[in-house]
Amino acid sequence: MKGEELRTYREAKGLSQSEFAVWLNERLQRRYDKQKVSRWENDAERIPAALDALIKRETAGVDRQGGPALVVVVANQKGGCAKTVSAVNIASALALQGYATMLIDCDPQANATQHLGIDSYTLETEAKTLYYVMHGDLDLRDILVTVEESGLRVAPSSIRLAETEVELGKEAGGDFIMKEKIAAAKRVFDFIIIDTPPNIGELTKNAMVAAHTAVIPCQTEKFSLLGMGFLLENVAKIRRRMNTALSVLGIVPTIFKQRERNDREVLEQIREQYGPHLRVFDPVPKASVYAQATSVGRAAVEAAPDVAGAAVYRDVAAALVEERVIRMKEVERVA
Repeated sequence: MKGEELRTYREAKGLSQSEFAVWLNERLQRRYDKQKVSRWENDAERIPAALDALIKRETAGVDRQGGPALVVVVANQKGGCAKTVSAVNIASALALQGYATMLIDCDPQANATQHLGIDSYTLETEAKTLYYVMHGDLDLRDILVTVEESGLRVAPSSIRLAETEVELGKEAGGDFIMKEKIAAAKRVFDFIIIDTPPNIGELTKNAMVAAHTAVIPCQTEKFSLLGMGFLLENVAKIRRRMNTALSVLGIVPTIFKQRERNDREVLEQIREQYGPHLRVFDPVPKASVYAQATSVGRAAVEAAPDVAGAAVYRDVAAALVEERVIRMKEVERVA
């Protein structure tokens, strides 16, 4: 989109540059101002991809935005299965499409935070990480960091969040704290993606209690496949006891090596064992660009949109958009 096109769109809405910035901030959960809009319209600064996508969807009359959010937990108790890579790229894919998207890093290792080039150490020294939200000192909006290109909003983590694992288990109603903390954000965001620790502990349980649906990355190797049953059992327990709305969107096979016989066999097992009752997405192949993107603090779907596997993450994002529409219609029908 060119600056002149943006100006035409704004003027057609009857908004001044200041009013247009307010409108954008409400839809995308950003902090744009009149000066930023002016720079875009004069082609002095490139228009962000998320803004471009939002206007295209608005012009086409596609779907409703600005809450209620679909809350998505990305979980797998096994480390090394590209869980955080999946969470970061799914969230970034949604943000790049113009959806108001928040990524909550609920892992004390802070991998998602660091993946996006956010300095968790400095934020911890400033007491602006998820730990301080979970303990009631801050609201989520007080700690959010914006990723410049995609506009993704990130609730950063730090190593101190590890203390929360013990504290949540001791606190009355501790399983519902994450749900309580995101209640206000659900009214203004379209999607809230929660990256979890590589275990089924108190933080992961909290995320599942707060979520509408789960995305499960699974490396195409034997040990990851063995852990799938255990993970799904825990999802079923959460659904029965604490969150009847929780579903599983699907399984994302990851780090797939087409030339390896073992990988092909495990992929086939995933499809045979879980395909009849769960969606199994196409595999995300092993690619060095994901590690490279991490090292420069960017999501691969933003830095290299055509990289192998990026289309899979966009497919997951599209499935989440569909899931949100279905749930919104169900709410409207009941109302």
